[in-house]
Amino acid sequence: MDETEDDDERIARALERLEDAVARKPGFGRSTATSTTTLAGGLRCVTREAGHVIETDLVEALGGTGTGPSPSAVVRAALGSCLAMGYRLRAARHRVPVDSIRVEVVTESAVSGMLDPDSTLPPGFLDIRCHVEIDSPAAADRLERVMAEADRLSPVLDIVSRPNLVDRCRADGSRDITGGER
Repeated sequence: MDETEDDDERIARALERLEDAVARKPGFGRSTATSTTTLAGGLRCVTREAGHVIETDLVEALGGTGTGPSPSAVVRAALGSCLAMGYRLRAARHRVPVDSIRVEVVTESAVSGMLDPDSTLPPGFLDIRCHVEIDSPAAADRLERVMAEADRLSPVLDIVSRPNLVDRCRADGSRDITGGER
């Protein structure tokens, strides 16, 4: 058995165990995650979560120093990573062999939406396109089913596709709720 086959079986078993636990125990797997971001100088930010550190910055044209990826780049990376991992998870679960997966996330945005309070353009992405390449000996219809299931189950694709409620509270205890509906 080669390393890929070991990975396939390990991933499939892990997913099967979690699916079984979710089926047997309602509410299993529900969790709250917290990350803390600190402005570290200029526009550079340091975010910490569960022992991991992510440093972000803006490009010089926006007043940053370009010492890290922009928050938008981190969103693209999160989406691309989540999709690639999801395709791998679902392929392993359905015993569809995969040699490689590549996801390119392309976004369009307009800086005026971020800078001009009177702009009619949104401050975020105008468009998100994902180009997926999966190298597999499996038939195209099997790969399409794996991809469709993975897309439907992708947490990050859901986050960027569906309006989400954002509850922002300040240190003084006052709150603002924006975004989706409760």
